[in-house]
Amino acid sequence: MGKESPKRRRFKIRQKQKRREKIKKLKEKLKKAQTEQERQKIIDKILRIAPHYQEYLKEYLKEAKV
Repeated sequence: MGKESPKRRRFKIRQKQKRREKIKKLKEKLKKAQTEQERQKIIDKILRIAPHYQEYLKEYLKEAKV
């Protein structure tokens, strides 16, 4: 019950890698977004994938407004 199998660990690692890649692509899209509606849609997607990114997005939005 303590240790997980190597197969399960590999699965979790790949899942994490894929999540990072997706977020990286979405960040690029966010930088290129023209309208506020587009930005909000992308932000919603990022938060659905990784809810802990709220801090990053708050800082990004502050920088974008300045």
